[in-house]
Amino acid sequence: MAKLTDDLMQETLSTHLQEGETLEHWAFGIQQPNMLLMLPLFALAILPGVIATQMLTKNYLAGLTNKRFVVLQVKSVVNVELKALTEYARDDFAASPASYRPGKLFTHIKINSAEKPFKCKFHRMLSKDNRMHAEAMGAAISAP
Repeated sequence: MAKLTDDLMQETLSTHLQEGETLEHWAFGIQQPNMLLMLPLFALAILPGVIATQMLTKNYLAGLTNKRFVVLQVKSVVNVELKALTEYARDDFAASPASYRPGKLFTHIKINSAEKPFKCKFHRMLSKDNRMHAEAMGAAISAP
């Protein structure tokens, strides 16, 4: 199985660009189930807890273009088969900006949209530029 690289992320996101769009930033992120759900599963048994957590974790490729913020839900870090596509116009963030929080290990991005809510954390160690791109996307969509 191939490891997810910057080139593979760019290639996957590029297939979903509209004419005239340029990809500025990209990153891989996850959304794990609530800790209050994971703890009882791990308490029952380690292996079922790990399996359940992996099954409930959502994997995302996010990209910021000159016109949109595009989120692809993919199967896993090694299988970038598309499960769902969500997009936000960059102009939408002027009225209600998203929030982002850079941290030592994760960069958190949250979009409070009634129609298309999104919450994800981007790990800094996935690729050498994952943190830089996640922070740049967060800063761009959270700016008033």
